[in-house]
Amino acid sequence: MSRLTLSVMTVVMVALVTTACAASPAGQSADTDQGSLVVARVDGVEVTSGELEAEPDPAMMKLRQQMYDAKMKVLDRKIFNILSSKAAEEAGVPLEEWIKQNLDLTEPSEEEIAKVMAQYRARLPKEDDEARKQVVDYLKRNSANKAEFALQRKLKAAASIEILIEPPRVEPIIGDHSPSRGPADAPVVLVEYTDFQCPYCGKVQPTLEKLRERYGDSIRMVFKNLPLAMHQQAAFAAEAALCAGDQDGFWPMHDWLFANHSAINREAVLAQAKEQGLDVEALTSCIDEGRHKAEIQADAKEANSFGITGTPGFAVNGRLLTGAQPLESFVKVIDDELRRAGVAVPEPKPEPKPEAAEASAEATSEKAAS
Repeated sequence: MSRLTLSVMTVVMVALVTTACAASPAGQSADTDQGSLVVARVDGVEVTSGELEAEPDPAMMKLRQQMYDAKMKVLDRKIFNILSSKAAEEAGVPLEEWIKQNLDLTEPSEEEIAKVMAQYRARLPKEDDEARKQVVDYLKRNSANKAEFALQRKLKAAASIEILIEPPRVEPIIGDHSPSRGPADAPVVLVEYTDFQCPYCGKVQPTLEKLRERYGDSIRMVFKNLPLAMHQQAAFAAEAALCAGDQDGFWPMHDWLFANHSAINREAVLAQAKEQGLDVEALTSCIDEGRHKAEIQADAKEANSFGITGTPGFAVNGRLLTGAQPLESFVKVIDDELRRAGVAVPEPKPEPKPEAAEASAEATSEKAAS
């Protein structure tokens, strides 16, 4: 059975399940205010479910996020089923046929196949034929995922949709010490918690740059440090970047550190500072005095309080994303936030065929050492 057929069957099954009647638990009406439910009494003092939900506990935040993600996953499929069924009916063709006709699927090029083969050869089967088959299958799945995402986005853009499920949010503190790019009053604020020696943090930087290009003044990007103990030079790199920022040199140093994450050391950083025209003596004093140490610790403490223990981690208007997510994951959240704010969602610009190294849709991250 084809992946497309399975996808359509899933949509139909969800439609059948979600249109069935569901009885409320015995003794409880469907419109009960769950937040006012009493869950405990301590010496006459009542504790409600709403009070537990409001606690800034990382474990609770993780559970709330998982529940929201599960609901949205089902809702997304339901929305797609409604819109695609309507479009298929208007076109006078069966639903599965309409989806096939409107999915913009592309075959992987020989260049893409060769590039992925070369990059991941050590992890692939020894036999070239089997290795090539795995790479082709992977690239086809990736192409199908992107095509389905594009079709869903197109259908949603032409429809009137109101999402009433409120996502769980955290509240990052954005102080003067946090480097940022974009207008202070932008409707979307993306806070990044990162580690300069984390390869996944470096991998996601081109994606963040694409977001800046795509959304322009509608997005503000805020940088925060989360140096992991497993990376010996990460804390030093964080200090060096913020100290460079004291001389308006944060972003050039930021870019260099990510580009050279495996070669960060004191000598190399000071040499780069000199090349960038910074006052090396002032930078050295700033680093040695630990002038920004408290700020870095505050960033890390904040991230941990949200349940972010690995890098990279993100809060998009307080909505958490973890790992080196693909572009589509950020776009989905940002577009939703713009709609909620009543701001027009920009049409995506045509992109060149993605490099094979950027084709992965896996959300990867490095975890803090226990």
